[in-house]
Amino acid sequence: MPAIRGKPVACRLRHPAFSYIEAAISALILGGAIATALNTFGTYTYGARVETETRIAEDLAADLMAEILTKEFEDPAIAEGSFGKAAGEVTRRDFNDVDDYQGWTESPPADPDGNALSSTYSKYRRTVRVCNVDLDDMETTAANGSTAAKTVEVKVMVGYATRATAR
Repeated sequence: MPAIRGKPVACRLRHPAFSYIEAAISALILGGAIATALNTFGTYTYGARVETETRIAEDLAADLMAEILTKEFEDPAIAEGSFGKAAGEVTRRDFNDVDDYQGWTESPPADPDGNALSSTYSKYRRTVRVCNVDLDDMETTAANGSTAAKTVEVKVMVGYATRATAR
């Protein structure tokens, strides 16, 4: 009787495959790569948003500063050296000199008639600071109405963050 020849069962070749440990290590590496990619994307998205807000804020500040600079240095209707709004100067449309803008705040930004510019700007706030400065040192604040020099500062903020300042 012929003998059956073949390989014994114990000697068969194993097929290569992943073990549980290799699968777990691969999952950890992949998870770390995904977390890093999401963090990088989040940082990029935040930076792009801040850059866009800053460009819009710079335009809003320049727009209001241009309006202020078209006004008279002193109010022509009241005595020289006076500072601030005169009676009847309630809206920006009524402002006729630079220091009328002192303390002006608006949110959202609006045109001189008080009409909101666009719903796009609803989260922006503009503030104006006007003060007299020393003629010898334009950085030193003087008593209002006491000098022939004024500084004007327009700030545009989003939330509590200042995105642009025009001087």
